[in-house]
Amino acid sequence: MELIRPKAVSPGATLGIVSPSGPLSEEDLEKGLEPFRKRGYRIVLGKHVLERRGYLAGNDQQRANDLMAMFAREDVDAIVCSRGGYGAARLIPLLDPAVFRNHPKLFVGYSDVTVLHLWLQNHVGLVSLYAPMPITMTRPIPDHAMEVFWRALEVPEPLGELPTWDAPYRTIQPGRAQGTITGGCLCLMADSIGTPYELNTHRAIVVIEDVDEAPYRLDAMLNHLRLAGKWDACVGIAFGEDTRWEQHVSDKEASLTPDEILDDYFGGLGKPVIAGFPFGHILDPLTLPYGVLAELDAERGKLVVLESATV
Repeated sequence: MELIRPKAVSPGATLGIVSPSGPLSEEDLEKGLEPFRKRGYRIVLGKHVLERRGYLAGNDQQRANDLMAMFAREDVDAIVCSRGGYGAARLIPLLDPAVFRNHPKLFVGYSDVTVLHLWLQNHVGLVSLYAPMPITMTRPIPDHAMEVFWRALEVPEPLGELPTWDAPYRTIQPGRAQGTITGGCLCLMADSIGTPYELNTHRAIVVIEDVDEAPYRLDAMLNHLRLAGKWDACVGIAFGEDTRWEQHVSDKEASLTPDEILDDYFGGLGKPVIAGFPFGHILDPLTLPYGVLAELDAERGKLVVLESATV
């Protein structure tokens, strides 16, 4: 599928805010939008962005309509998801690829938004950003992470070697490889198997992270993707963290650690693999463009983005 690069944005542009997954309060939304407003962006809220239906931000049709409406609007320059949570996969049958293909725009989000990134890759060919959202920005994000975020949105050039601010990475398998970036939140990657947005790892560098998953769940999901052939098809893997996994293991419980599990699945893979790559559900996450060419250097713990995400 032909790759579509959206236009970069700059202060003064209009950002459309949507809630394709879980709900959030008006207070959190306003606090999370402050960094965008301070930088000079105009904000337009989706009609149902503050809707609440249990653990969803409104019903499926409302959330799907908001997403497509923001892409179709001529006065909106980019779309930012308010938060993750759960529910994006419920929108897939309701989305029209033509709306996104005919109105390509920068699309920003992470966590449950993994589903929409994978769908855009498979059905539209649109480059998108796995990046912090307003819910993330209700807490301070270090300047070095925000610098990468703004550069990804505003500068139509390759991000180059991504700074990892001395992250304690671990080389599981050495080597260097080039491929297109894909992946995201592990539980959503595993859930994608057999769906219209199934993870495609062919000649890809797969970035992986998750939050609040017990080690046995991490094990099961990595095994699911192994059995589906996803690790054989990729060229390299950058694993971040299974953030807060420790809270699921008591002192008296027999368990493997995430490092032991990663070694089991990737230790003999024969292609570059690292752990500790700083993105996702952490305090200072990198922003990653999906669908563009990058190089993973496992011995240095670096990912070099070789192509621009935007024009």
